[in-house]
Amino acid sequence: KGAFCAEDISLFCSQMALILKSGIPLSDGVSAVLENIHEGRPKEILSAIGEDLERNVPFCEALKKSGAFPQYMVNMIEIGEKSGKLDNVLEALAVYYDREAKLRKSIRSAVVYPLILVLMMSVVVAVLVIKVLPIFDQVFRDLGSEMSGFASGVMTVGMAIGKYAFIVILALAVILLAGFLYAKTSHGSAVFSRLFSRFFLTRKLSAKIASSRFASVMSMMLSSGYSTDEALELVPGVLSNDLVAEKIAACRKELSEGVSFAEAVDKAELFPGVYGQMVSVGSKTGNLDSVMKKLAEVYDDEVDRSISRVVSVIEPTLVGILSVVIGAILLSVMLPLMGIMSSIG
Repeated sequence: KGAFCAEDISLFCSQMALILKSGIPLSDGVSAVLENIHEGRPKEILSAIGEDLERNVPFCEALKKSGAFPQYMVNMIEIGEKSGKLDNVLEALAVYYDREAKLRKSIRSAVVYPLILVLMMSVVVAVLVIKVLPIFDQVFRDLGSEMSGFASGVMTVGMAIGKYAFIVILALAVILLAGFLYAKTSHGSAVFSRLFSRFFLTRKLSAKIASSRFASVMSMMLSSGYSTDEALELVPGVLSNDLVAEKIAACRKELSEGVSFAEAVDKAELFPGVYGQMVSVGSKTGNLDSVMKKLAEVYDDEVDRSISRVVSVIEPTLVGILSVVIGAILLSVMLPLMGIMSSIG
């Protein structure tokens, strides 16, 4: 498990779709893909899948047996095989996982950049507190004076941190590693997703991400021959936002009571304003899958813009905090020093 990331899955699905459209058997197609993979776990997985396909094992069963692909992908490929639309399903999956890869890359960059800034701030402040302030303290003592209370307090704390720096850094590293490993588990992923969807600073962004996934999956399922009710039943399996999942449940309830899909979406408030009107038009004209695909693209753009705005706000904020901290430390040292120099003059 974990042999393929979303980007790899998107490429794999795209290659398989192209192979099918070219009239090449899947077993031969997998063999062709293997020629570009030289070693490692991915080669082992694809080799096993190719062997299963040569024994006439269904493609979905071969993928499921490997244990390296998401259950959602396996389910959709099973649907594609049964409906005779496997090439279309694979193309839709390629688009879906390409969106997932871009989304994860955007979120990762939004998280990593502030962490690097915080690390740089910590290093600069640590050098000032642990290395520079003690030198000024000694200078003051030689001149028969003392540093300000603030500078003295900062230096005392800094020296204590410096003394136990290794232990502190090790503890932080262990906590971060434990959090990272926990997030890799199904339970940990669910916990972090729930926090992300409910935390006041990330609530709106999480809702947009969930709406994008919902629209993308609906487009894929509707174009594969699913009814809206069947598609809604399977969609919650790929969503991590509880609030959007509750809206989908409310939408399904409305549908069971005989309400049209467009009205159910409107009552459940799945899409706001003009987006809801687009769903209504798509439902009436029979182009709901195309409308959902367009909505997924719109939400993807909104998510990218939201993440960019967050990063653009975080950068000057952290730089400002760093400037204030360093300025306060330097002023607490320089003002007493200027007083002593003026008295000597």
